[in-house]
Amino acid sequence: MAPSVTYSEPASSGPVPVTKQAKPPVNQTSPVQFDATKHLDYSPPSNILTMADLKLEPTALSPVATTEPFPLLSHEAVLEHRRELFSKDVLDNCLHHTRPGSVQVRGMAPRYAPFIHQFWHSPEVLKIVSDIAGVELVPAMNYEVSHTNVQLGPDGIEAVRQTPLEPPIATEEAIRRFEQDKPKKDVVTDQSKPIIEWHKDSHPWVCVVMLSDARHMSGGETELMKGDGTTLKVKAPQMGCAVLLQGRYISHTAAPVTNMPERVTIVTSFRPKNPLLLDETTHANVRNKSHLTELYYQWTTYRLDVMAQRAQIAADALRKKQGWSLPS
Repeated sequence: MAPSVTYSEPASSGPVPVTKQAKPPVNQTSPVQFDATKHLDYSPPSNILTMADLKLEPTALSPVATTEPFPLLSHEAVLEHRRELFSKDVLDNCLHHTRPGSVQVRGMAPRYAPFIHQFWHSPEVLKIVSDIAGVELVPAMNYEVSHTNVQLGPDGIEAVRQTPLEPPIATEEAIRRFEQDKPKKDVVTDQSKPIIEWHKDSHPWVCVVMLSDARHMSGGETELMKGDGTTLKVKAPQMGCAVLLQGRYISHTAAPVTNMPERVTIVTSFRPKNPLLLDETTHANVRNKSHLTELYYQWTTYRLDVMAQRAQIAADALRKKQGWSLPS
């Protein structure tokens, strides 16, 4: 992975620097090994929307568009994700600030986040997302495992280093105190203005998971653009819950959250495992929040691996057509 970097706030893009070192409240290492019996709390989504429901044509991959939020991570898995994501190594090497109001943490697995790598590459998790999507999926590449969005509070970037392991409980009283403690100059965010512009994702599928207590969250919905020009809002997931979205083919945005002491979400991107299926992955949306040497290395090797698999399949088909035995 890339070496440590420095910065001054606000940064327009790229890795976020460190003006002063604060002792991180989260343990540096996570010795825990992924265990599906402990770290999964899966229940199937109550509703699955199709591309037709959004007045869009089915893609070459699947007719599924998105899901209602569904339970996926156990509380123990939420804590292990937070332990690794907010460790000193991860924040020193993988923190980026590309837009006002939030930071991104990405590219940490497996070097700095072995548990996260194990979780999202596990057969159990891959079966869950593949069964819902209706097509066998694998993580797009390691750089796109558990991309983390952290909405900044009044204390800005430095407060990210003080993120606690246990998510703050978002009781109504805690939210009331948070509202009172906000600087008076901070006006309530216009909910008609998205926290991110309308966009399509770089990868075919994304799985978005909430790592904060969102029981009383105001805002945060994902808004989808339908084929007829109207929009549909999908409610945000609760802590440990996930939403699966065929985000490469659906324009979407997200409303800001205005009343949360913290909001941490992770996004893992997926592509089809079958090398013969259409894969329109790009890296246009992620270059400004990545260490480019590592990103381009992973991108190039993944594309070459897919090309090699396609070439082998084509060669085997020719040999079979000619009646030759396939190589062992």
